[in-house]
Amino acid sequence: MKLDIIDLAAPGALWKRLAWFAAIWVMSVAALGAVAYGIRLVIS
Repeated sequence: MKLDIIDLAAPGALWKRLAWFAAIWVMSVAALGAVAYGIRLVIS
């Protein structure tokens, strides 16, 4: 018998996982932008 993670998750878990994914993505894009802006300040 195969056990899936989705079967074991809570009913509202999908939107929470998607929200965490979106939040981590936004933070990583913001961090990359901050680093790029810092490099741009140092170069110019």
